[in-house]
Amino acid sequence: MGHTQTVWVIGANSFTGKYLVPALQKSAYRVATTHVDITHAQAVEKAMLDIQPQYVINLAAISFVPDGEDESIYAVNTFGPQNILSACLKLPHSPKNIILASSANVYGVQVREQMDEACFPNPVNHYGCSKWSMEQIAKTYSDRLPITITRPFNYTGRGQDIKFLVPKIVEHFKHKAETIKLGNIDVWRDFSDVRWIAQAYTKLLSTSNQGLNTVNLCSGKLLSIRDIIELLQQITGHTLKVETDSSLVRQADIKRQYGDNQKLFSLTPKLLVPVEFKETLKWMVHSR
Repeated sequence: MGHTQTVWVIGANSFTGKYLVPALQKSAYRVATTHVDITHAQAVEKAMLDIQPQYVINLAAISFVPDGEDESIYAVNTFGPQNILSACLKLPHSPKNIILASSANVYGVQVREQMDEACFPNPVNHYGCSKWSMEQIAKTYSDRLPITITRPFNYTGRGQDIKFLVPKIVEHFKHKAETIKLGNIDVWRDFSDVRWIAQAYTKLLSTSNQGLNTVNLCSGKLLSIRDIIELLQQITGHTLKVETDSSLVRQADIKRQYGDNQKLFSLTPKLLVPVEFKETLKWMVHSR
């Protein structure tokens, strides 16, 4: 691969972007990180024509569920990607791959515990609905553009905002807090490391696809919030008391849900298996 391959990472200053940009550079891509308001179609088109990327990755989104209680979540998560796809059609040469970050939130309530890409989405909140709508709109462009939709399950790492659950718990352990207020800790989810997610995006970029490809980004393992607290007690030697805060207990909470990553590994055979989540927690605890 020559060094002329440009990837435009939209949302490069996001939590994920901070890990993805160096991972792409290490793989000899030239990375454009031009910041643009994706809800502004003309601005997106102008930047697209200036950069003329061979690849596009969109990470820009409202990702924290309570932050998206109004129509802005659809402006950013649904119509923003549509503006990106429209702009791609104006390029003299169509990009080789356009990765749009969706979310495992699109699965919502399912009968099965493990989700593969064939599960029919059933989102239960505006965040999940905005991402599912984005996927549906992307489908209407897939006869003209090569699009990869990623559905990441939970992932974390150093630098993630402490309003998210795992960084919040880590922070309490780092400060040797006596108590922590949490919702239901007996829910099981699929957790990954942001550094591995960045590797997955980098490897997915070079997969050749026609039309639309949808792929889970996940560890394929179940871990409960209680397990995470126990792992952090092992790592730090500190014990804290969990107090249930009824305002943090989500009514629509799904008890056990995790992803199937077979498709991801079939598309990217060189991708390494994810690290054990205990290693991720150690890395987070020992950050400055």
